[in-house]
Amino acid sequence: MVKQRLMKNPQKVLPQLMAAVVGSWGYFCMGTVRGWGSPGLPSLNRTLDFEMDADDFKWISAMPMCGSFFGALAISIPMQYCGRKKALMGHYLLYIFGSLILGLTCIGKHKAMLYAGRLLQGFGVGCTTPACQIYVSECSSPNVRGRLGSITASSLALGIWVAYIIGAFVEWDNLAFIFTVLPVLFLFWTCLMPETPIWLLTHGMEDEGRHALQQLRGKNTNVDAEMRRMKEHHEKTASSHGSIRLGDLMRCPVMKPFGISLGIMFFQQATGINAMIFYTVSIFQVAGSSIESRYATIIVGGVQLVFTIASGFFVDRYGRRILLLGSAAITSISLTSMGTFFYFQRIWGADTATELLGWLPLVSLIVFFVAYSGGMSNVPFIIMGEMFPSQYRTMLGTITSSFNLIVTLVIVRFFPDMLIHLGNDVTFFIFAGCTLSSIAFVYFLLPETKGRTLEEMEELFSKVKKDDKPAEDEQAALATVSTQLTTISDNQYGIVDHSIVPPANEVDGDRVAVF
Repeated sequence: MVKQRLMKNPQKVLPQLMAAVVGSWGYFCMGTVRGWGSPGLPSLNRTLDFEMDADDFKWISAMPMCGSFFGALAISIPMQYCGRKKALMGHYLLYIFGSLILGLTCIGKHKAMLYAGRLLQGFGVGCTTPACQIYVSECSSPNVRGRLGSITASSLALGIWVAYIIGAFVEWDNLAFIFTVLPVLFLFWTCLMPETPIWLLTHGMEDEGRHALQQLRGKNTNVDAEMRRMKEHHEKTASSHGSIRLGDLMRCPVMKPFGISLGIMFFQQATGINAMIFYTVSIFQVAGSSIESRYATIIVGGVQLVFTIASGFFVDRYGRRILLLGSAAITSISLTSMGTFFYFQRIWGADTATELLGWLPLVSLIVFFVAYSGGMSNVPFIIMGEMFPSQYRTMLGTITSSFNLIVTLVIVRFFPDMLIHLGNDVTFFIFAGCTLSSIAFVYFLLPETKGRTLEEMEELFSKVKKDDKPAEDEQAALATVSTQLTTISDNQYGIVDHSIVPPANEVDGDRVAVF
């Protein structure tokens, strides 16, 4: 359906596609930060010529998660007062200087430089999701916003894969220097793009907003109707939003979706996904796989990229619950297979296990990433934006994003300790058990959100009778701009989505710009 729209009016969609591609390069940088640790830390350990201990390696791996928590909170200020485009440009500086300091550690030869570089990279990671996802969503038309929003997740997977490929052939410091250059190119490319029309309009720059909208929709497109809807709803929402009281947050329509979203976020990270990404090379080395670890890592990264791209087309077709249940079931099987391999490695010995089951770690990780990319990676962030009442979406989305980051930090930081103290097999069996538990959680507690309006979701959680709610016909006739703050995959950290929603008969289901 979206493909047909692209073919019918390519001049209108291509400028938006370009804006989405440029706006998504921050996710590519995020992927390189995550992917650096997998080849980079073993390379650093192999060539180490200054003082570091085992705990330092654990914290160097987890440090971006520490910084990202603060970056996700801080980026809202420049986004609000300086603009989406300038915030997007500025956040690349964090990646540039973070990677530069990381690479210069080979000259300075002090672990403090590694900490500082990774911390700056973490600030950039935290800024990426709000800055990039907002820019993409505000530049996109409602009928293509879902598909264009999926480019961000694909860019993230591409960044991880590129880090795996380059890291297989260069040392850790050269890898950091390479990732210093790429954000510079992205920064200058972003300079050529327009500011988002919504931000310009809400800051009193109507003429500039119209010009930006025309640039994004194509020079031959009439933007009068869209501009008029944007203005009308901005005037309406500017006068209707009031303060939020604590008592309002305790109401059933708020607490139910909030609790479900926190649970889904916990189970997403309890699969061990970020531990797998950060320690892919190390996992293959510990497993003694018959395939060289650096090449196995490249294969896994490529599979993750392909299925992340494919998953963007499944969500609106099959529904959220089906994807989550299927993804969790297959993910738990692959984790159990990994645990089984390590169990036999402990019982039989490394040589015998590798000889008989040396293929199993690679197959298990490939299946893991395929299954995870098909549902667990993106659906939690989509349903969070759909379940929260619009008035509280920004606040609850920020809290949920922070919770996701805290769980990620704990798992990435203590994953090596779990391997040492619990054993490789028990660690993966724990991840498998948590993932199996998520199936029961989703089956009994999560309602299907596909095709439901936000009003219907609030009615569902509050158990309000249909006759008691406002007339939907009048509601659907209004063009709306909703401000959403949600999180994206793995570790994606937040999305504020200003969406101009057309009348109900024009909506095609691409309501959420997160994949």
